[in-house]
Amino acid sequence: MPVWRRGFPFFLARPRSTVEELRAKAARQVWTMGPVWRRLALGGAMTAGWPIVTLIDAVRASGRLSREGRTESFAKLYAAALARNVPPLQYAQYARFLGDEHEDLRDFLMPLDLRGLQRRDVQAGAISSDVQNKARFEQICRTHRLPCVRTLAVFDHGVATGEDVLRTWNQPLFVKALTGNKGAGAELWRPGGRRFVSNGGQDLTVDQLIDSLRRQNCIVQPLLEDDAALRALGTVALSSLRIVTARGTTIPSTAIAASISLGFEIGTLTGHSGAQCGVDTETGTITAVNGADDEIRDRLIGFAIPDWNECLQLVRKAHDLAFPAFATLGWDVALISDGPTLLETNVGWGMVVHQKLTGPLGRTALSEIIAELLAPETVPPYRAGHLPKPASR
Repeated sequence: MPVWRRGFPFFLARPRSTVEELRAKAARQVWTMGPVWRRLALGGAMTAGWPIVTLIDAVRASGRLSREGRTESFAKLYAAALARNVPPLQYAQYARFLGDEHEDLRDFLMPLDLRGLQRRDVQAGAISSDVQNKARFEQICRTHRLPCVRTLAVFDHGVATGEDVLRTWNQPLFVKALTGNKGAGAELWRPGGRRFVSNGGQDLTVDQLIDSLRRQNCIVQPLLEDDAALRALGTVALSSLRIVTARGTTIPSTAIAASISLGFEIGTLTGHSGAQCGVDTETGTITAVNGADDEIRDRLIGFAIPDWNECLQLVRKAHDLAFPAFATLGWDVALISDGPTLLETNVGWGMVVHQKLTGPLGRTALSEIIAELLAPETVPPYRAGHLPKPASR
């Protein structure tokens, strides 16, 4: 993120919630980073740049608050940016979600807020490659006997493992980037032709396939298929259930948000480009749907995610046992006939999408967890009853 988009290196208004207290802490972190000259340079760039970029963004976003005049909308957007480090574009997004209640954004987590949590993760010993590298993630899960998708082969900057496995493999193969990409660039190879045929029609021998993979940074896994309950909905690609968990210093891992991506379009390889559904963390039922027509939406609302309690137990155990240094993680879980299976986990888990589907994260157990993580500092005494009960674990 460019330095001029990181907000002021201070917080002008008094924080009204634990989320805003976290944002205030993130803003102040610049004054503890490196030598004095670097702190002054960063602080100066942030102080000078933030009013300019947010002025431009507020002008652009002011027309999106349709219930108000453009001038009044601009004033609210720009005031929130200057006083509370709220990016105008995100303000406008969440305002559409809240409708008439959009003035109260105190409980919405912003991308800027994660800087405070991520720096705390590093200080706690979190290693980003443990979760960003899919092969490393699988090794850690196997060590802790957590069910996860098998790795057949890995190709990493010219170093390959598992080529012998591929030479004897006679089932469909799924190839995706070793780190990141959200399913983009994934390839499906099925047995046929000279040995394997891709979803794009490429026909290669196994040696030709291995040679092409050597030029990539990728991981090869067996193809997984949705269980019967999801296929009955009409899915044609592997669905991805994402459960976001958070943990404090003494508070164990707790589910704070969940969503599921469902692929209904013929030819898609993953559910990432399909219907995005919000899931109630207590009941495991779908409560909101984006990216689908009315017929599919009506079919999905109220649908109960298969093995929901087992999914919750799996991701909580994985967070507490295998990745305890991270405050928040977003787990991608495959729902297959053998039961819930971990695909990967993510540090950047899509807070905007989750909050637009199921509401502000500051009204979940995350609020209590943030308060605990900020414990060495003074956390404002919020009004009685403001903090919600922890979400179901």
